[in-house]
Amino acid sequence: MSDQWQVWDAEAPADRDEWIALWAASDERQPFAHPDVCSLLRPAEGRLMAVALSHGGGHVLYPFFLREISGSEGWRDIVSPYGYGGPMHWGLTDVAATSEVFWHRFDEWARQHSVVSEFSRLSLFGETLLPYRGATRKRQNNYVRDLSVSVEELGWEVAPKVRSNVRRARREGVTIVIDTDGEFVDDFVRIYTETMQRRDSADWYRFERPFFDGLHAALAGQFAYVYAELDGRLVSADLLLFGTDTGYYFLGGTEAAAFRARPNDLVKMESMTWLKARGCRSYVLGGGVTAAADDSLDRYKRGFAPHGRVDYLTGERIISAQAYDALLTAHRQRLAARGLDFDESSDFFPAYRRGAELLTSATDAAPTAGGEASGSPTAGGSAPAAVPTPARQAEPARS
Repeated sequence: MSDQWQVWDAEAPADRDEWIALWAASDERQPFAHPDVCSLLRPAEGRLMAVALSHGGGHVLYPFFLREISGSEGWRDIVSPYGYGGPMHWGLTDVAATSEVFWHRFDEWARQHSVVSEFSRLSLFGETLLPYRGATRKRQNNYVRDLSVSVEELGWEVAPKVRSNVRRARREGVTIVIDTDGEFVDDFVRIYTETMQRRDSADWYRFERPFFDGLHAALAGQFAYVYAELDGRLVSADLLLFGTDTGYYFLGGTEAAAFRARPNDLVKMESMTWLKARGCRSYVLGGGVTAAADDSLDRYKRGFAPHGRVDYLTGERIISAQAYDALLTAHRQRLAARGLDFDESSDFFPAYRRGAELLTSATDAAPTAGGEASGSPTAGGSAPAAVPTPARQAEPARS
């Protein structure tokens, strides 16, 4: 079978259909690689695309958003969708050989389409990713629970506090309801909204009913709501997304009035038991709010997977060094012109978008999505003439 290289635009119906067909045929059916899920979690701007390579008896699929760089005379950059991504592969006979072919074709396409840099949120499971051709950076700890152990071990290999809270929840009369078709989604929205309001979370994390309807349509048979019921009322819930082998904690919350019964500890334990029963081998709990050692959410999730710490990495590449340097110089000049300092200590990538939210005003260009801070709004301005014009300005179509 000859190699096949494809570039898909999710807004083109035929491209979307081909993307979904390849995703559905993949070994893992990773939830965050489905085009409709990517679209639901899209940043403030960008065109949702994917490249796919059939080679060596297998396949590679890499979704991303292609973003225009405001004021740059046509330059663009790439950021992966929210969640866990990167160039995923399956069925390959020689990963190294396919990697060489893939990155050669991808970089050729990127140069033709004036791509300056790439920021990718990488899967926790390196064996399913092509070797990344760029720098990687640890962003925080994530926790993955091994579900291949016995049910008894699953219950014992947690922090003592978790076991205590599970016993308390059961004594208080908490029971579990599992919903795999969204029957009680309005209860989830109620619980989740209260939780986000209590935490004063950013608007990006505040999802309403249509968002969940979209998830149900995209991932039919690959989601579940695990609820805790107390005194006839659903009071705590986790939304799970799952592929063939791996489950992911996605969203969740608990009513403040139910804290005393510790319902969410029971929800998470029953989530792991349920995922194990349906054949999942791993459960990704995610990480904390920050990378700090004293992050309370990190500590909470660690309790369910004390031996399951995994580094959450992002990939960073500069594809056109000349354009990157010019964009960074122009960005520094815009900040200086406003009397603002460039944050030298930040690890935000790409650096020419670092601190760009400080430039936002009524006269600025429309907001664009950030790099390492998913969903954070940033804005560009007018770049000095020193920023080079791309040698070739091509529309991001199949090539």
